[in-house]
Amino acid sequence: MKTKFYLRTGSTKTTICFEYRNGVQEKFRASTGFEIRALKDWDSRKQKMKLPSSTINANLINSKLTEFESKLNNLIYHENINAIQLASVKSLFQEVFEIKKSSKVLKTSKSIAHQNLCFAPDEINPNLSNDFMEYFKWFLEFYSKNNSPYSKKILTSGSLKTHKNCMEFMKKYLADRQLKTLYFDDINRKFYHDLMNYMTDRNLSRNYMGTIIQKIKTLMGYALDEDRHTNLEFKKTYFSKISEVVHHPYLSLEELKQIQGLTLHCREMEISRDIFLVGCYTGLRIGDLLRFIRNPNYVMQNGRKFIMLKQSKTAGMVYIPLNSEIVKITEKYNGNLPDYIHQSNINRNIKSICKRAKITEPYKYTRTQGGVPVEYEEPKYKFITTHTARRSFCTNAYKQGILIQDIMAISGHKTEKVFLSYIKVDLLENASRISNYGFFS
Repeated sequence: MKTKFYLRTGSTKTTICFEYRNGVQEKFRASTGFEIRALKDWDSRKQKMKLPSSTINANLINSKLTEFESKLNNLIYHENINAIQLASVKSLFQEVFEIKKSSKVLKTSKSIAHQNLCFAPDEINPNLSNDFMEYFKWFLEFYSKNNSPYSKKILTSGSLKTHKNCMEFMKKYLADRQLKTLYFDDINRKFYHDLMNYMTDRNLSRNYMGTIIQKIKTLMGYALDEDRHTNLEFKKTYFSKISEVVHHPYLSLEELKQIQGLTLHCREMEISRDIFLVGCYTGLRIGDLLRFIRNPNYVMQNGRKFIMLKQSKTAGMVYIPLNSEIVKITEKYNGNLPDYIHQSNINRNIKSICKRAKITEPYKYTRTQGGVPVEYEEPKYKFITTHTARRSFCTNAYKQGILIQDIMAISGHKTEKVFLSYIKVDLLENASRISNYGFFS
């Protein structure tokens, strides 16, 4: 007796099929009804879907294949390999793969025709309509539970939040434009310019506008790969994500010492200050840092203690040495990092802490809003947030002469372009730094 799952490639689709042979006469072949996105998703040796996979519901497919194998082995055990009836195999196949007979028959010996009901239409697609907003809703629900074919993981909480904000913004746009919905084919040059004008009229920042465009392009790309539409307008040059570099402040090593030297009599303020400082000396995103505080994991290497963490945004592993300043902080908490406190509390407290540390000099930066450059000037402490810590780490490490690739290995930045946006060194300061190289002597 021989059994196997294999791929059957047709002119328009590739399906997973099953074959059963028991001697020369008894043969049964049938399709499970499962379709795969790409041949690379299939492991022919294991006869299973590779994980993660670009094929929708790959985990469900594998669980069904495993379920059938298990039940078939149980059937063989009870009926005996020589006495097993072909009808029993067919019946079991129909039961596990939820087969419904149809008039279309596969051209194989003693095969059955069927339709797989494991994927009801409303489970795998947003009603197969051309409605972009319906697809947007389905996208958030589906990819919050299933791996993305691009990132090979589910959407992170941060990505989900950004997408949801974009969806709510698009709902408001449609309501203000008195449009009932938005179809895939509506997303063209006219739509792009109207949306840009709409955002400009509402004085939105250039980077926020770019985020909205980026998410629309992302959704259109996913939907195109899933054969929801054939509209390629979003790939054209005009349909671009706009952005600008905003020079948010960082805190120098001297300013960090001012903060560290404060005497704080409030426990929450002290914890907020110390978590913020740990962020300034590790470069961790605040979400990763707070997650590490709740579940710390250290490794020792050559007598040095390192933070070991898998980043939530990139899923990359980072190892970060604890410098002397972090060690001083841990000594206050019996060798541990500070207790957990919510990010919103840290953001609220850190401004007051920086004000007490005399970080009050005027700070200016320019941001484009409504298509017009707007200059902001406030005492520096008013611009300090938890993300300032990560920006401060990258900038201070760079100014200390640490190689960019070494800083990126700790910060977890994937590209130099993104990393360089964190470096807040003015042109004269940078020129002064490089003038110390022998080439300029």
